Amino acid sequence: HADALLATKTKEQTLLKEIGDRKKPQTEALQQALCAAEEKLTILTECLQKQSHELQENRYALQELSSGSEARRHTFSEYERLDRLYKQMSGNISGSRMDLETYVQRLYLSKILSSANKRFQEMSGGQYAFRMIRIANAGEGRNKGLDLMVYSSVTGKEREIRTLSGGESFMAALSLALGMADQIQNTSSAVHLDMMFIDEGFGSLDDLARSKSIRVLKEMADSHRLIGIISHVTELKQEIGNQLLITKDEHGSHVKWRIN
Repeated sequence: HADALLATKTKEQTLLKEIGDRKKPQTEALQQALCAAEEKLTILTECLQKQSHELQENRYALQELSSGSEARRHTFSEYERLDRLYKQMSGNISGSRMDLETYVQRLYLSKILSSANKRFQEMSGGQYAFRMIRIANAGEGRNKGLDLMVYSSVTGKEREIRTLSGGESFMAALSLALGMADQIQNTSSAVHLDMMFIDEGFGSLDDLARSKSIRVLKEMADSHRLIGIISHVTELKQEIGNQLLITKDEHGSHVKWRIN
């Protein structure tokens, strides 16, 4: 018993030395801290579970989006292509003021001018030729881009067609009419322009221009085409062989043929 008591006291002394000046722990405060820590752990655990669930849902959504991304890229690419085409056709692209309708009209007008210029240059002695206005210089309105300019080989410059004199305007109008007739004949095999009438205009021409115009019309007239000129110009009687003369006196109007 004495040995056991000694051992116990020795152990007590050892423990007291280890404790030293440390105070006795407040178990109640520690218990409260433990409860608070456990409560916080519960909250964090629930938050972790919630975020894990959201992560799983996001992974599923990402998988769904990834599977359709190629189709969406194709759809968007097709939309961009069609949008560019629409803007080009409607003339809404920056730097391009020509819509599809104007483009087609200018294409056909250029073909008409190609034929008309052959007549116009011959009638004007090689001085004049039609040119379409540059689309960059075109104004606004319904006929935007379809205005015509006249190029002069004498001045080397273009000018507005309205600045032509009366005789020059007649030659221009006649050339355009003949150019259009040529294109109609060339593009439609079912349409045959066997007859054409020209009403007046020759009185505004000088002798040289009138002779050139008549020569062009005579070259166009053949066994398959009849060209009639309605005019009061006396000088034309010397230029045209076959004539339908209409005269008027006190008894009324009279018609007779004069065939050369």
